[in-house]
Amino acid sequence: MDTIRTRVACLTDWLIARLLELRHDNGRALVRIYGPANGAMRGGTVTMNVYDSLGHLLDYRRIDELAGLEGISLRTGCFCNPGAGEWAEDLTEGDMLDSLSQGADMTLPRFLQVMQHRGKSAGAIRVSLGLVSNLADVERFVAFAGAFRDQTALTIGEVTFDIDSCRVIRDGG
Repeated sequence: MDTIRTRVACLTDWLIARLLELRHDNGRALVRIYGPANGAMRGGTVTMNVYDSLGHLLDYRRIDELAGLEGISLRTGCFCNPGAGEWAEDLTEGDMLDSLSQGADMTLPRFLQVMQHRGKSAGAIRVSLGLVSNLADVERFVAFAGAFRDQTALTIGEVTFDIDSCRVIRDGG
């Protein structure tokens, strides 16, 4: 067990260090990592969001969709710990009230749009490393994340998400 713990910790440290090196051409960070900026006081999960070169959030759902096309499995969505997402993205009472003022038909996709318009997120991307993870897995994800360098929401496209059936709709059907 100690060997597994050490292996996962080393891979996690490597992943974090490599992700923090990713920069847009203008020098702005490509990812924002939540939690410690190293493996100390953290398990094998790295939670993050990806931003464009102007600091605008790229939709974590679209990144998940693109990762799937590359055969990369991510966990995405809201934080399971009540309050963690609000704290991580500095969601305020005003943010919540603003979304509620949009009308009684507020849906999760609409809420995400309102938060994104405010420069915030209600969810994130989680990369989990474990027993079978290796350095090649880390490098593959870093290369995937690096492909968002100097990309925008327009260039990566938008995700279409059918919340009722929890499925991504592709090609209009």
